[in-house]
Amino acid sequence: MTSVSSTERAANVEIKRRSPINQAPKNTPESNHRSYHGHNKSPTDLQRPEALCRADSFEKQKSIAKMMRGFGGFLKHKKKKAEENKDEKKEKSTSSVSKSVKASSKMQVDPPPPAEVAKEPSETEEVEDKTKEVKREENVNIHNKAKRAQNIFSKAIDLNEDFQLPRYPKSDAAVQFIDSALEDNFIFASLSEKERRLLIDAMMMESVPAGTVIIKQGETGDFFYVIEEGHVSFAVDGTHVGSAGRGGSFGELALLYNCPRAATCLANTACRLWKVDQKTFRFMLANNTNSQKKDVHDVLRKVPFLADVDENDLTKISDALTSVTFPEGERIINKGDVGEIFYIIREGTVKVHDIGFGDSKYVDQPLGPGDFFGERALITGDPRVANITATSNCTCLCLSRDTFELVLGPLQGMIDAAMKKRTLLGVPIFSNSQFQPHELARLTDLIVETTFAAGTILAEEGKPFVQNLYIIRSGAVSVAHSDGIINNLKDADYFGDKHLKDEPGTPSKQTITVQKETKCGVLSRRDIEAVIGNIRRLGRPLIAAPQLDKTIKFKDLVKFRILGVGTFGKVWLVSHKRTSKPYALKQLSKREIIGHHQVDGVIREKNIMASLRHPFVVNLVSTFQDDHALYMLIELVQGGELFSIIHTETRDGIPNGNSRFYAACILESLAHLHQRSICYRDLKPENILIDQRGYCVLVDLGFAKIVVDKTYTLCGTPEYLAPEIILSKGHDKGVDYWAYGVLIYEMLVGRSPFYSYGADQVSLFKRIVQVKYNFPPGLVHELAQDLIQRLIVRRQTNRLGCLARGDMDIREHMWFNIIDVDKLLRRQIPPPWKPRIRDPLDATHFDSYRHLENEAPPSRSNLTSEQQAMFKDF
Repeated sequence: MTSVSSTERAANVEIKRRSPINQAPKNTPESNHRSYHGHNKSPTDLQRPEALCRADSFEKQKSIAKMMRGFGGFLKHKKKKAEENKDEKKEKSTSSVSKSVKASSKMQVDPPPPAEVAKEPSETEEVEDKTKEVKREENVNIHNKAKRAQNIFSKAIDLNEDFQLPRYPKSDAAVQFIDSALEDNFIFASLSEKERRLLIDAMMMESVPAGTVIIKQGETGDFFYVIEEGHVSFAVDGTHVGSAGRGGSFGELALLYNCPRAATCLANTACRLWKVDQKTFRFMLANNTNSQKKDVHDVLRKVPFLADVDENDLTKISDALTSVTFPEGERIINKGDVGEIFYIIREGTVKVHDIGFGDSKYVDQPLGPGDFFGERALITGDPRVANITATSNCTCLCLSRDTFELVLGPLQGMIDAAMKKRTLLGVPIFSNSQFQPHELARLTDLIVETTFAAGTILAEEGKPFVQNLYIIRSGAVSVAHSDGIINNLKDADYFGDKHLKDEPGTPSKQTITVQKETKCGVLSRRDIEAVIGNIRRLGRPLIAAPQLDKTIKFKDLVKFRILGVGTFGKVWLVSHKRTSKPYALKQLSKREIIGHHQVDGVIREKNIMASLRHPFVVNLVSTFQDDHALYMLIELVQGGELFSIIHTETRDGIPNGNSRFYAACILESLAHLHQRSICYRDLKPENILIDQRGYCVLVDLGFAKIVVDKTYTLCGTPEYLAPEIILSKGHDKGVDYWAYGVLIYEMLVGRSPFYSYGADQVSLFKRIVQVKYNFPPGLVHELAQDLIQRLIVRRQTNRLGCLARGDMDIREHMWFNIIDVDKLLRRQIPPPWKPRIRDPLDATHFDSYRHLENEAPPSRSNLTSEQQAMFKDF
């Protein structure tokens, strides 16, 4: 197989999130990717990869990269400051500079070199000095001109679609050749043997004559190619940047999302190419992952003590399983050893032999795919009662008790929680309440197991009583009514439900007495109200979302200026004519939404925003639409983006304490979403605004989605994507915790952990999947490093936030030990910075888009009635 270098992979270069080379001046149409929680979701804006693979820029890249090495930001050289402190700087030592930099938690500046004997500079040295000075000045202004992060997304995969994977016959030699060509590509490295074979079978042959343009730069591609015969050259903007021959491959990003091609690929000779399209690749992965999960769940349901476990908990168990291969004849379990691991056979066979410790003789038991053994290891540490040996090459899915308890908590607790949930739903007033999943889970957690002694009176006729729901676990209780009827309640009975909605202090109409020692699960009215709000909601269907303010009319809004620009339209600063209250008005073009296949996404965003009320999540006030656009009226957050705090003209990154404060705010906003099974999927500094009190507010829920199980849509910002998104294996809220770790890193270091100057997107994704990053020496506090390392973890099962205690593991991490969450939510902690707001319409903390405010609206044809009907639920 021919080795394809990074130069030859130039055809796969895609949009970079922030590139110092590809900057447009601030406040120009080319730089309008920054938006006030606007839809910035288009994958169609191609940045020009000028710095890549060009010999004439190699030395420049190397020099700048050296200046940035270890800090990811940009060196600060202030000429005026240097002149004023010239003599003083000569006397300072390297250690004093380092010490002062560390103390201020700012980016380290290279210390001045030691004094040397004066000599006349040569002409070459003068030229070099001027060149270095120009580079320094360029770096100082990097963030004045930097484009904002580019979002990428792919169309959702519908697993219910009747899509048949194509299968093209191939010789064994062709199969082996393609398999070898895929070997070193990170996108395919995580595929199972079955998935690789399905992919290879789905690849079709295409023959092209010499001179054929296989891929054209700028066009949206959806095929990945492997060269079997011939030679292909790659060109960017007409400049040759590389080539590939037999065994080479190109276009892999097209398998992940509809990205614009970054290079033109030309067949120099007649070529034979194997190719596969995006839909086939993504559907194959999603369908196979879903099918494997179902098979594992079916096996887990056969384990007696897992039969009644929640589907969500089964998913966590299956995600925690590790695949281990045993050769034929290897002893998997030794009789008498302490049981610690549970096994499910995926492939191969095993034999259970030498069963028992007594004189009884048992017949050896063969087990095959779908069978399991060692299940009691999840409950007890009892010695194994038999030997188990692989009778063929065998692959098992394994789960240790330690891992189980880390991810899900003690098994008995999980079984008890499932039982409590079933019992609660058996009480009519609760079963008719249509609780959200997070509400039901919280109510279940709040049931307190209580023991009452014989003779205890829980309620007395004619006297006020404590309003609780009681579920009897064991014992006996009598309920005497005023009409003389006595009910005797025993195990699994319940009482108190009929009086939960009574006014507090209402006299009891019955006397309730404990007949013998009784254990009950008790859920108080106070706890119920803490979860669902008004107790009157009990027994009634749930209103899906709080009512929006329909008293505000669109005609009563006055536009002032643009706050942001996105793919689908603009965000305006507006105020209400009568009340003068300011708002942000997001205006979205219906035609653009339809063109990007985002109708469902926009309606989903509106519904999710309407359902949320939290101090650190932006509030949706009202919605409107006309023939051409949708409008979301949103509360105004005036302090600008967190990005602008992290990245300024003079430095990148913020001190440890400031980062901790902002991170604590962001955690609470994410936790609020996750409690409602909402996965955010677009966390980055650009989507965090600072309110007038200096607190963070999460905005732009365009990618947010209710995810109960897994979703397979690739979306987000490249530098913040979790490995499971890139590899199309299905994801959930765990991707938000990965991005949260990346965000904390960027706040502290001044760049994202996977950013590399001049690198293409394939290289970026490869570093993410391989979790290749490091910390600049001495720049990040040890506790912050520890938290980041626990968040940026490839396997979601082991990622902080995804374990049994959820976000509490993060909240209680030592880095946050000085944060009082209650005070934070009440905004009683002094923020690191408070924006200066001059008046209710002050928008000075946002970029100016004045050049767009007076432009004539584009000519537009009317939508058809069928197209208008697509927005009837908005």
